[in-house]
Amino acid sequence: MSPIEIVALVALVCYAVYRQTRQQEVVGSTRFTLAIVYGVVGLVVGGFYFPDTAGEATLLVASIALSAVVGVLRGRLTRVWAGADGQVYSKGTPLTIGLFLGMVVVKFAMGTVAYFTGITDHGGFGEILLMIAVMVAVQAQLIWRRARPLGALRSEKEPRF
Repeated sequence: MSPIEIVALVALVCYAVYRQTRQQEVVGSTRFTLAIVYGVVGLVVGGFYFPDTAGEATLLVASIALSAVVGVLRGRLTRVWAGADGQVYSKGTPLTIGLFLGMVVVKFAMGTVAYFTGITDHGGFGEILLMIAVMVAVQAQLIWRRARPLGALRSEKEPRF
């Protein structure tokens, strides 16, 4: 990864951590916005290479599985509640933030090991952002499923009762 990619990744990770520390209203139609942003940036800006060996394919599948598992854990452990104003909110906890940061560290470690063992000689910024996108999408869906029975809106245009 280039120094610019590392700075951009650190900035995006810091933004994600910041968002997790803030109370947010849960709205169904916007639940995948952050995942889409990370995914698009990962595909357009950063280097994502489709696997061309069995080792690279295995590494990619393991990375996606790790993201999905962490997304499930974070989706279940994120605080979700109905406010007095009738809105439904979510907010990350120190544990969910730690899981996020841990996933990023593990992904870096996986990439480093893969590089030094010759499994792959590329990968990096785009791949990490796509793994974050998968995690955030899974988490957002679980939070939505937990928030809907509490009265979360499907859309910002839906009337509030």
